[in-house]
Amino acid sequence: MKTILVDDMALDMQLLELKCADMPEIEIVGKFTVPEEAIAYAEAHEVEFAMLDIDMPGMNGIELAMRLREMRRDIIIVFITAHPRFAVEAFQMKADYMVFKPFDRDDIEDVLERARLLHSRQKKRVQFHTFGNFEMLVDDKPVRFVSAKAKELMALCVFYEGRNVGIYDIIEHLCEDSENKTAENTGYRRTIKELTDTLKNVNAEEIFVRERGSCRIRRELVSCDYYDFWAGKGDALSRFDGRFMSDYAWAESAIYRMCEKKGLS
Repeated sequence: MKTILVDDMALDMQLLELKCADMPEIEIVGKFTVPEEAIAYAEAHEVEFAMLDIDMPGMNGIELAMRLREMRRDIIIVFITAHPRFAVEAFQMKADYMVFKPFDRDDIEDVLERARLLHSRQKKRVQFHTFGNFEMLVDDKPVRFVSAKAKELMALCVFYEGRNVGIYDIIEHLCEDSENKTAENTGYRRTIKELTDTLKNVNAEEIFVRERGSCRIRRELVSCDYYDFWAGKGDALSRFDGRFMSDYAWAESAIYRMCEKKGLS
């Protein structure tokens, strides 16, 4: 899990880092003694887990946690404090756990186990990468499609963001170089079958819905950098460099709008 540590006491943070050093579940991507710097980092990078001191000058850990949750609703928040009086306020803002100083290795291992379980429940099995070439991953492994057309149909469904993709939309986009698009109806049915076969092979068929004359993905079951970009998530905004589904000419129509949003145009 990509983790940040925030504590105005540098020695306490070093001790926490030392206790996490040999735990492979934790990837410490940022250490901050100033809460505002942690916010700036989280706006531009992915953060999945935050361990925060509460009693800090200026912005305290409770306020920092609320700001982080505004950016990432699924971030795991653990407070580390020497003051039990903060417990009620911390749990009112729905912190995931609290550790009291002085802590030991068993305390940290308990925190990590709880965070690992929470993360595994939150993480979606199916992920789509669209910045650059299109790629689908299931359980963090790239998917090999039965055919190039099946992969392109999956990309088109992602592009439609869960809306229905009709037969003639598919023919228009996937067969744009064909001189006889009507004859591609048979090819459409074959491509649908190849995509469903691919999804069955990786036990991910639940994300795909085939209806009479159309198909779509169940957007709520997947994660995608394109969706995160339009949701304003800082890490997705920072990763977009002007390339989007580079494999497919029909996707170029979205690039100008994305560049305009990021200020690249």
